[in-house]
Amino acid sequence: MMHDRTGWQRSIALVTVLWVAAALGPAQDADPPAFAHPSQDATALATMPWSAADAPESTTYWVAMPDGVLLATEVWLPTTPEPYPTVLTRTPYSRFTPPDVTPATYVAEGYAVVSQEIRGCGESGGTWHFYADDNADGHTTIDWIAQQGWSNGKVGMIGRSGTGATQYAIARGAPAALKCLAPAHETPFRYELAWPGGALNYCLVYNWLNNQGFLNLYYELLEHRLCDSSYDGLNFADPPGEIHVPMLHMGRWYDFGQGGALGAFQLLQHQGGAGAAGNQYLWMDPLTHGHTYGQFPPPSSPIPFEQWRQQLKLDWLDYWLKDEATGVDSWPAARIYVMGAVDEPGAPGNEWLELQDWPPDAETRTLYLSQGDPPHGGGLDETLPPSESSVLLIDPLDPVPTWGGAGYCAPIGPWDQAAYPVGRPIESRADVLTFTTDVLMGPVAVIGAVTARIWIDPDTPDLDLSVRLTDVYPDGKSVLITDGIQRARMRCGCDQECFMAPGTPYEIEVDMWSTAMIFNAGHRIRVAIAGTNWERFERNDNSGGDLNNPNWTVAYPDILFGPDYPSSIELPIPFILPFWDGFESGDTSAWSTVVP
Repeated sequence: MMHDRTGWQRSIALVTVLWVAAALGPAQDADPPAFAHPSQDATALATMPWSAADAPESTTYWVAMPDGVLLATEVWLPTTPEPYPTVLTRTPYSRFTPPDVTPATYVAEGYAVVSQEIRGCGESGGTWHFYADDNADGHTTIDWIAQQGWSNGKVGMIGRSGTGATQYAIARGAPAALKCLAPAHETPFRYELAWPGGALNYCLVYNWLNNQGFLNLYYELLEHRLCDSSYDGLNFADPPGEIHVPMLHMGRWYDFGQGGALGAFQLLQHQGGAGAAGNQYLWMDPLTHGHTYGQFPPPSSPIPFEQWRQQLKLDWLDYWLKDEATGVDSWPAARIYVMGAVDEPGAPGNEWLELQDWPPDAETRTLYLSQGDPPHGGGLDETLPPSESSVLLIDPLDPVPTWGGAGYCAPIGPWDQAAYPVGRPIESRADVLTFTTDVLMGPVAVIGAVTARIWIDPDTPDLDLSVRLTDVYPDGKSVLITDGIQRARMRCGCDQECFMAPGTPYEIEVDMWSTAMIFNAGHRIRVAIAGTNWERFERNDNSGGDLNNPNWTVAYPDILFGPDYPSSIELPIPFILPFWDGFESGDTSAWSTVVP
């Protein structure tokens, strides 16, 4: 069945952008508190926009795995003559409402649709254990599909959230019948998902496992804080040379799987095996895991984000499974959404950017933190300040709450840190230090990975540093752009703990994830430092002891500044955007969109 792509191709062409001018509860508690809650039920969140209610009649199969375990498998077939290419989704949720897959849509396009509840989930047999069996089970399922009389031997996979994870899990050494994958909003890097910066990704891990009925695995995970042998095989992209499948990695700037889409694309595009290297594509929109944009309406796009993403998936499948000329071979390798100011007509950004690789080449611009008037009057500048320090209060029993970011629990996405939560906003707290630039004279483009390097003189053997990057508007809004956390004892690597000696200075490097953002002229850039970000991340008891049996300790580390201890943030300023220096001068009128 051929498609009329003309309208879509025209719309896609209109967003080809040339940027011609610019400028720069605790996890350790035996009984987690009752207020630990996900933004929505895990299954509902993953399946929210899709339904199988209008799908044609299906047939249930019980597919046997090599160890005899039977997996519940639903099959929908077109009414046109056999054989068919197959769209496969493997899900930890209900096989009748697979995330990101509307069976009726793909059946109408001439595909057989196979939806399988993975081991230990739904009606399937066996025991689920962190997707450890999904490589072998997935391969067996693909072989089963290829042997069916209705199959033409070509299989592609799609799906988001948990059904994105199963795609990454299946990729290594996949059967030849698997022609393409399109994982969305997930990651192949399972240790890093659970323990970003060495701190438990508490709200995601606890709530997802609890909602799925796997709470026992939460407590098992707490016994394996280091990347020991229990994680063997759970980096689904390792070794990359054993992956031979083209992939469309679909990520979001405010999604917990952000690093998975970016990292897997970059790794497999350059180090993947034959068939994978050079055949990886990246899509990054600005939304959250729940399809929202924080406290704001979604920014502009010539085609609504989800509508466009669904069409790209269909084009992707038709290209690899039907050999149709859908334009995939002329796609840019990376299509990313560059965010900008909200409610400022004409502000640069809020447009799509097409790249031939990720990340784009960039200059690292280092901004140094200075003491100023603590806790909220610190400076942020390219000039090193004199040697100074400010005390950071870290009380794990009065934690700084999560309010926005790339998390799982509401609120997520871009939120005003100066106004929320109401009554005690993040940036008004005495245990949050803020550092702010002067007013920007021109736009500042930041595209790529953001890193903070914070020097501390601790008074405890361990602590966490949570660092936020915000866009400060002329009216005082301080909108969260990206953030990250680092546990001090895990700063030497995931396979060892290295505690601090109180009174000795240490540099703590904080991975603040990635972004694509234009800070507008008249705005300011702010860095906020705290010792907690709860409930997104587990609280550290600061004592240096057993985190599963906390001895809550208030910490008062000194944050150090100056030539000897240059606390700073590093911002990637892309070379592909010729710019006036937004920290000194600029002209926003030069921004334009060019339609080729």
